[in-house]
Amino acid sequence: MSDGRNTILWFRNGLRLHDNPALLEACKDATHMHPVYIMDPGFLDPERVGVKRLKFLLNSLEDLDKSLRAHKSQLFVCQGKPQE
Repeated sequence: MSDGRNTILWFRNGLRLHDNPALLEACKDATHMHPVYIMDPGFLDPERVGVKRLKFLLNSLEDLDKSLRAHKSQLFVCQGKPQE
C-alpha cells in the first residue's frame, strides 16, 4: 500500500510549467503527479481548425512534454471529448 498521494493534472489551455498555478497547487502534497492532455477530435477537423493552429498546439504539447521529462515526469495525451 502506498503512503503517497496521486494527483492528476489536466492541462487544457495553459501548456507551460513556469506560470501554471494549477500545477503548483497539484504538486503541494502529491507524491505522484500524472499530467494529462485530452485532444478533442473536433480540433483535428480541418474545417474548424487551421493547419498553423494545429501545428502550434502540437509543438506546445511537445515542449510541455520535454519540460515535464526534465522533471522526471511525462505528458499523457489522450483523444476524446473532454466534456465526457
